[in-house]
Amino acid sequence: MNRRGKETGRSRILAPVTDSPECPQLPPAVADARSLVAALLAEGVHEVVLCPGSRSAPLADALADAADAGALRLRVVLDERSAGFIALGAARAHALNGDSRCAAVVTTSGTAVANLHPAVSEADAAGIPLLVISADRPHELVGTGASQTTEQTGLLAPALRLTVDLPADLSADLGSAAAHTAIAGQARRAVAAATGALSRDPGPAQINARFRPPLTTKGAAPAVPPPSGPPATDAAAPTAPLPRAGAQSGERPARGSTQGGRPGVVVAGDTAHPAVGALARALAEHLNWPLLAEPTSQARSGPQALTRYAELLGTRPGRELAGRAGHLVVVGHPSLSRSVTALLGRDDLDVTVLTERARWTDVSGRAHRVIPIDGPGHLSPDDAHHRATRLAGSLGLRPADATWSAAWRQAIADLPEPDLPGSADISADASADASADAAVTAVWEASLLPGAPTLLVGSSMTVRRLDRLARPGGPGHAAPRAVANRGLAGIDGTIATGIGLWMASGRPVRAVMGDLAFLHDAMSMGRGLHEEEADLQVIVVDDGGGTIFSHLEYAHTTASGRFERLFAAPQCASISTLASALGARVHTPEDAAALQALLAEPVDGMSVILWRVGGSSMGARLTPGRHEQR
Repeated sequence: MNRRGKETGRSRILAPVTDSPECPQLPPAVADARSLVAALLAEGVHEVVLCPGSRSAPLADALADAADAGALRLRVVLDERSAGFIALGAARAHALNGDSRCAAVVTTSGTAVANLHPAVSEADAAGIPLLVISADRPHELVGTGASQTTEQTGLLAPALRLTVDLPADLSADLGSAAAHTAIAGQARRAVAAATGALSRDPGPAQINARFRPPLTTKGAAPAVPPPSGPPATDAAAPTAPLPRAGAQSGERPARGSTQGGRPGVVVAGDTAHPAVGALARALAEHLNWPLLAEPTSQARSGPQALTRYAELLGTRPGRELAGRAGHLVVVGHPSLSRSVTALLGRDDLDVTVLTERARWTDVSGRAHRVIPIDGPGHLSPDDAHHRATRLAGSLGLRPADATWSAAWRQAIADLPEPDLPGSADISADASADASADAAVTAVWEASLLPGAPTLLVGSSMTVRRLDRLARPGGPGHAAPRAVANRGLAGIDGTIATGIGLWMASGRPVRAVMGDLAFLHDAMSMGRGLHEEEADLQVIVVDDGGGTIFSHLEYAHTTASGRFERLFAAPQCASISTLASALGARVHTPEDAAALQALLAEPVDGMSVILWRVGGSSMGARLTPGRHEQR
């Protein structure tokens, strides 16, 4: 059943760190990941396919250590669907040799796990031992609206022989030695189930490993500490259903405010419904409160909407300014920045969540009240302001004087000037961030024009660039029609989403995304001979891999070569050649003037605008030889 005697030497490579003064204790996530990888080695798992991700970072580092020591073969693959089948192929190779060993595929949390379903289904039907190792968020974040968090243990359940759900921080709760033993025991059960050692029914099994930050040996503490107790409640709060915002009669306060006349802030996150964004904007304007509106909130317009707000909240003046607030109104699904998440987690704010769905975002559990509002449909500016006025009155929220919003605008004006090239002479040879920022802001500016195409934004670094720099629409204009798949924030399926937007609306679509998001879904541009060509323009910011990871702690805690392989994962593909082969017209503007000229043209048919960030494009780094012919 196992090869523990044979593999013990290899597993010692990642033996657990003991609790002693001579051997400093690792962060629990790192220690637990090392224990899991050591257990897999002990059970004879020597082929692992790894998909880049943040929550899986502890596993990535442990796997790389084992691979460097020659204990396993590691392959890093961008697309989780492909990764699942590569692991399946490795397990089939063992079967051809008369061996029942399994191969493993490792993913981060969210849609990454769901992308394994085709390979898992095949392994189930064919009886191939396949081990899925899915990194996950801690249990307390499930169901709160936390980013990239879903019920992962049930996603693949019908096809699995066994699901093991490892809680976070086992080494902290049990001690390193006991945790190592417990993890090894669970891994042994998962491998036995996958190989059919006792059941004679081999197939896929899942180890769902939950990790709580810090995720590296030098990682920072989480931005929002877990609540020290249950959410604040009010024994006098009404037990009857709370009124719908904008109800014509019968409105009543949901709960008395404890913050008196202190002003507040409106936070607007991702939503699919323009009416929700319009209400958030109108509420901020009625109350004269600053509006922290994400690009896909349908609310980023008007005099109260701010740019660079997340950057401001990370500074001392910004924290002092936010400390003067007494109220917070949250609309939609805010999830783009740690500084806003920290604001939402403060326990000294009176927090109201407005939701058009049965689910709402309250990651820290601090919401004092949750108010249902209407979602689908459209609101005229006058209707939105009437509803906002009634809603504010029902909640006992008072308008602030003009100095409150002015103080926020001045604090943002006092921030150091961003390296944002607005002139037409910016080119891809500028610094990587400046060049990428120039491209995405040019796309956003084009979306502010009347009759602009629907804007689809990549869900990772691209939408965060816009969140930092995108100029709000003017007072007399609605927010841009901007969409991103921020429910679980995966980069998969972005191009396909754009085609669906075009198909159902009949409106042209302009999408902007990074090179990895494009390559992850490039085949969605293919179409049958008898299918209509979509009016979809895709702007690809080719910055040579997953740039978002360079803004996280892993860039500072991981050796440069390992960081590039495990996290940034630059690819060898020629984007222009691939896009052309799939039938798209390809443009490669050399500077911002050329890009802006392309954006000024109507979107007609399928096209790709490739904006190569100087020095970062993988194509620029390849030397002639096995990877490229010149």
